[in-house]
Amino acid sequence: MKRAGNEINAILIINRNEDVNEAIALMKTLGYNVVDTYVVKGVPDSRFYIGKGKLDRLRELIEKENISKIYIYDSVKPRQIVNLMRELKVEVLDKIQLILEIFAQHAGSKEAKLQIEMAKLKHELPLIREWVRRAKLGELPGFLGPGAYAIDAYYRMMRRRLSVIRERLEKLRERRRREREKRRRLGLPHVSISGYTNAGKTTLFNVIVKETKSTGNEMFTTLSPKAKAAIINGCKIVFVDTVGFIRNVPVEVIEAFYATLEEIVYSDLNLLVIDGSEPIELIKHKLTSSINTLKTIGFMGKPMIIAFNKIDLVGKDLENRRELVEKIAKENYPLTTDVIPISALKRMNIDTLKGKILEAIK
Repeated sequence: MKRAGNEINAILIINRNEDVNEAIALMKTLGYNVVDTYVVKGVPDSRFYIGKGKLDRLRELIEKENISKIYIYDSVKPRQIVNLMRELKVEVLDKIQLILEIFAQHAGSKEAKLQIEMAKLKHELPLIREWVRRAKLGELPGFLGPGAYAIDAYYRMMRRRLSVIRERLEKLRERRRREREKRRRLGLPHVSISGYTNAGKTTLFNVIVKETKSTGNEMFTTLSPKAKAAIINGCKIVFVDTVGFIRNVPVEVIEAFYATLEEIVYSDLNLLVIDGSEPIELIKHKLTSSINTLKTIGFMGKPMIIAFNKIDLVGKDLENRRELVEKIAKENYPLTTDVIPISALKRMNIDTLKGKILEAIK
């Protein structure tokens, strides 16, 4: 398989419990041409994550197809990454690094860039520690350029940079808190718009507040929250568009974006957007995953409405799907008040949704 346009040839290694289509979509967003996919069905190998047979086949494929990178869509131990890079002589990255690359591609605000850099540094520190340990033991002569002392100095520099970023983010977080308190002093209720990445959150936000924020099929087009007020039947309400969730979201990513996600925590009502056009099993998984993420960041004890989006793409089983979503939502989050079928793109049932939002706020 040859390069397509500016695409870079890469290989995907994925755990069977992860979503292959999601992983490939993320890699394509970055412009990678996925030459081959290896699914690890059993317990990952403790040394290389994959078995010796697959390791040998990978070595042949890397040379044949001019492979530049290998992505393992899973949480991987530092020693497994170092062992693979030593054996295969190409860059090996894991799920968190893939997500952070996409974040970096879409980062626009200073806060988003700092959050991404912090997450990247925190994730890479254990890997650098492994490099330092092995370089000092003489196991990696000339590996990745500098020697043991240079790598050690780089590790110390990374820790200093991490401290600086934490201080800057805390200042930005304090400014956001003051802005939020200023809006609250005006007596304005806040509604956060959350949901799985690419569910249509920003499209719905644009429709409700008459905004023109960029949307698209790419994942994670929103990294920094955007707040804007809208008038619904004479009531002024602040709506906040937030960063999208992802399946089995890594803890490091949640921690890095907590300053963004806390907009959900402090809202009076959460509007959870679900893509109703997807396969039913995927809808069920994304719904429970989203609710679990909301609980993880601390959104509890407040009402939630589900916007069952993209109904223009759903067939005759719309009502069955809606009822199933309502059942699962109320089992997992009892304060779910309504499940409203809508199409943000086609402006279907938006007034009904606004009415339910107003009822919940009051």
